[in-house]
Formats: sequence, C-alpha cells, structure tokens
Amino acid sequence: MKNFLARQRQDGFFSIRFKSAAGKLTAAQLSAINELAEKFGDGFVTLTSRQEISIPFVRKESFAEMEKFCAENNLQISPVGTIFKMVTACQGMRTCPAGIIDSPKIAMELDSRHGGRELPCKITCSVTGCPNNCMKVDANDIGVKGAVEPQFVRENCIYCGACAKICPVGAIEINRAEKIWTIDRDKCINCGRCVKICKKAALRGEVGFKIYFAGKNFLPLIREEETLYKIIDAALKYFAENAKTRERLSKMFERLGTEEFKEKICAEIETCR
Repeated sequence: MKNFLARQRQDGFFSIRFKSAAGKLTAAQLSAINELAEKFGDGFVTLTSRQEISIPFVRKESFAEMEKFCAENNLQISPVGTIFKMVTACQGMRTCPAGIIDSPKIAMELDSRHGGRELPCKITCSVTGCPNNCMKVDANDIGVKGAVEPQFVRENCIYCGACAKICPVGAIEINRAEKIWTIDRDKCINCGRCVKICKKAALRGEVGFKIYFAGKNFLPLIREEETLYKIIDAALKYFAENAKTRERLSKMFERLGTEEFKEKICAEIETCR
C-alpha cells in the first residue's frame, strides 16, 4: 500500500506533495492547492526538488478529506518512499530556443509507465532538452538529454566556416582552400547549433537521446523514442532484481559493476549490438 504522507520532524505533522505535469500546473489547480494549504496546513506551500508543490503541517486525520477534495479538483498526490519518483523536466522544444526534444512529453510518458513504482530504493529521473543540461540529468539516477548528431551533406557546402565558428567546443574544422570539412565526434556535445546556423542545408541533424545512469553515459545515441522507453524499462527491471534494500543505483554499480547491467539492456534493444 502506497504512502502519501511525508514525515516531518515536528511530531504529528506531515507534508502532502502534489504532482505537476513536468513542472506545469493550471491556475485552477494552484487555486485548489491554495485552498488546501489555508484549510489543512499553515497557509503556505513549499516547492520540492522534483517539481512538486508541498503543503507542510498537515495532520494525518485530515488526509481522507484532502484526498476527496483532490479527486474533485484534478490534483494528484505524490506517493513517497522507495519508489520511482516524479520525473522532472524542462520545457524543451515547447518554448526554449535551445530545446531539441519535447521534454515534458517524455517525462510524462515515463511517469505514466513507472511513477510510484515500488523499488528497493528510490529512483530519481530527469529529462533535459539539450546539452545545456538545465535539469542536471547527470545528478539523477536516470537522466535523458536531447541530442543532435550533425551529418555532413558535401554537395551543399560552400565552406563558409559558420558552423565552425558557432561550435562551442571547437569540434568542427574547415579547410576552405581544399574544401575539407571535419568533425571530432568525441569532442562534439550534440547541441545542434551548427545545423541551425547552416543556411545551405550542408548539415542535417539527426535528433536522438543520450541516456545517463548514475551520472554515466555508456550507451550510444538512442535514435527512437520507443527504444528509449525499452532501455529504461530494462534498467528498472535489473535494478528491482539486483539492488539491495535502500541501495541507490550508484551504490549497486559500485558493488556489481556495470558490465552485466549493460548486457541486460543491450539484450532488449538493437542499438548496442
């Protein structure tokens, strides 16, 4: 049975946390939370690191009435404990000029698949729209980052050098005299700026996803969204079967290494074969 009451250090009081749709709540939902905070809390709310709104100083005996009110006002209460936590996300390509992927869509799909799933220890997950990494995916147990892999279309290139100038890491080199274009794939951070700046369609961007486990990126660029979900499904299955009670993902890797983990994931997908 899931627990929805987060303990406080003050005896007899709990916090109630409300899910957002990847950081988005409607004005009506905010108004309803305000009403709850006034009636059942101390008249204020706090924001959690997982893009939830929390009402502290709630009495346990108030929960049933709050739960009924939430059902009537389209509010989802977040469970607490050793679970797959609410997935955080930036707004990605919905509003951000740098956005490469639809971060909220992916976050909500992952939350729909795994949100509240009971596990040996909590799993945090974050989706960030581009290499700017605003959501700090490498600081989560599982992180997804939007990425662009530039592909060179030689017949369109005029070797103007605009792509080399805009590259933030100096991964691209142009030899205008000899008409040579090169990219250092190890240096490239897959930001896609070179693709955007090219006016001659000499660069084609293949959009994909980088995935991080406990801060490590050890899989190649993922091309398909459905493959991304399969990888995370397989990762959570492995974690559920192999982690000790209250052992974080990084600690499991320290104990078991990552080779078997990678093998299990690769058995589910074609990407790393």
